[in-house]
Amino acid sequence: MSDRFIQSLTIAVIALTFAALVINLSRRSLLSFRYTMGWLVLLAIGAVSSLLTPLVRPVADLLGTTEGVVVSAVAIAVLLAICIQLSISVSGMQAQIRKIAEDVALGQQVDPES
Repeated sequence: MSDRFIQSLTIAVIALTFAALVINLSRRSLLSFRYTMGWLVLLAIGAVSSLLTPLVRPVADLLGTTEGVVVSAVAIAVLLAICIQLSISVSGMQAQIRKIAEDVALGQQVDPES
């Protein structure tokens, strides 16, 4: 087996393993449908990208590295973007909870739209 085939197979196996984990978390109601679908789409893209590693060869040559490193770097960048988006969502929820707690403490009518 060639190194490229082994890299592609490894990427696909990792993506499918994480997809099984996401499905398991979803079945146990630990992930909402929205996040389950988002992760599954991302992992499907990862599994398909394992077949496309030879297509990033020009970029890898330009950077002086292998195709696996380029695909991994893109995957890390996507994961960092997801982490930032989730941080923004959590920060927004914390602000909403603080506002509701303040309203309740002051005895004001809680407006679910605000």
